[in-house]
Amino acid sequence: MGKTTWFSTWFDSSYYHQLYASRDDQEAKHFIEALQSYLKIPSGALVLDAACGKGRHAKMLQRLGMEVEGFDLSPSSIAEANRLANKHLHFFVHDLREPLPKQAQYDVVFNFFTSFGYFDEPSDNARAFQTFAGGLKKDGILVMDFLNPSYILANLVPEEIVKKGQITFHIKRWESSGYLYKSIAFDDQDQSYAFQEKVELISMEAFLKYAEQAGLTFLNLAGDYTLAKFDEQNSPRMIFFWGKK
Repeated sequence: MGKTTWFSTWFDSSYYHQLYASRDDQEAKHFIEALQSYLKIPSGALVLDAACGKGRHAKMLQRLGMEVEGFDLSPSSIAEANRLANKHLHFFVHDLREPLPKQAQYDVVFNFFTSFGYFDEPSDNARAFQTFAGGLKKDGILVMDFLNPSYILANLVPEEIVKKGQITFHIKRWESSGYLYKSIAFDDQDQSYAFQEKVELISMEAFLKYAEQAGLTFLNLAGDYTLAKFDEQNSPRMIFFWGKK
């Protein structure tokens, strides 16, 4: 891709993993169980966790009897994920915008926890959808879990302080030009650090267009991790289901 991107440095930082170490595994477990109850993925099915981070969702999928592969752009995340690897669970470093090594082989492709919307160019979003679609076999399913822009903006917390171990993170959030920004500033060992996250507030309509362009068929849209019906004002998530014909 040439130039360095913010997500390739921040996501590969040990401080990123420290800040987000306490993400709710119980909530993730219940979400995976709700997805399995809805999708009824057969034991032994080959599934992909795209942008898998350290592999917490992939691990839970594998425990339900699936053959699981996961990839992430961050080498340090994949190094952590590889601690979970076994003969039914494999990880590799890969860019969401590039074609997958395995084409038309996955029964289900998952993209969890707003692991999307980090690119500056809409064409990169479209390329990522081509990656998803290319990996799916006929009748395969894409599941994408993304924030609901309307809900996020209505409930935005502009500033907060988060203490993790010996480090105090000073966090600010704001919206600008269709992106949600988060600045993270902190000191460690007499050195000051500052990182910034940026996520595009992609609308439901834009997602539907990207999917249609990639040849995917809309199946359903849920609004939270219990898979309740989506409501634009009150649902914290947009959980899309698409099929490949």
